[in-house]
Amino acid sequence: MKDCETCGNEIPDLELQCRFCGAQQRLTRGQVRTGNSVRTVNIEANRPSVDEALERLEGELARAKQSGVRVMRLIHGWGSSGTGGKLRDACRAFLQRKLVARQVKSVVAGDNYSRATIGGRSLMERCPSLRECERSDAQNPGITFIEL
Repeated sequence: MKDCETCGNEIPDLELQCRFCGAQQRLTRGQVRTGNSVRTVNIEANRPSVDEALERLEGELARAKQSGVRVMRLIHGWGSSGTGGKLRDACRAFLQRKLVARQVKSVVAGDNYSRATIGGRSLMERCPSLRECERSDAQNPGITFIEL
């Protein structure tokens, strides 16, 4: 089994398309992931509590590091229900603590992610595969990028 290069779900080694997200896969038979991979994790799926989401985020960060993922695109939502985005704020505070503890290399909030910002531009330079989704991800308050 291998992890989908986009969503991180487990799929058979020779599968060319992820059955979860539909993303096309490269054959990685016998290959180790390059440090240029990006994994998307949807932490808001199934509407978890803040504590459940942070626990899942901790596990996903550990799995991503073990798999050689270089950048995680975290989908946490932005509080569109009108109640304020508690999940987004908690995830970003959690990631800020990880950054201060040097457990992650960088954190770029989606609202500040674009070629026009220093953080977004330098992250895209270090991980060129992010350029593929720059248009959809730029200035998106519902996501955060974590460089591992």
